[in-house]
Amino acid sequence: MKRLAAYLFVFAVALAGTAPAFAQNADTRYATMDGLQWKQLSQQLTLSLDSPIAQIKLETLQHVNFFATYYSDKIDLIEAVTTLIDIYENDMEEGLRILALTSLHALGDRSVMMYLSDVVQTEQSPRVRRLTLAALAEYNARTSGP
Repeated sequence: MKRLAAYLFVFAVALAGTAPAFAQNADTRYATMDGLQWKQLSQQLTLSLDSPIAQIKLETLQHVNFFATYYSDKIDLIEAVTTLIDIYENDMEEGLRILALTSLHALGDRSVMMYLSDVVQTEQSPRVRRLTLAALAEYNARTSGP
């Protein structure tokens, strides 16, 4: 039993040591990407949003959120807006609809946020409606100035 605990401890320490290294490698990889690579990534994400496979759509939405939040100055995801709005309005999975909303919010496009403010009143899901109103409130507070 002590041997198992020792192995688990060594494994946990080794695992903890690799997390910062992985994050550093990810930052380095994205920092060295050129304009063409960012464009290709944007196109791939946009195409993957249309996947009929739910897991691919889910992971793509997570990636869109990540890149729109942390690399908005390098990646242009405006071509994904139509697909994101379609997911937000029509997907059967509420979780995917919420992820599409967070992606739209992360993009922060004024016309998209105006569109969301128009359609939120007819939203059938109370959860999606509340989250949309919260996203709009945050966006308005952030963009309205001091």
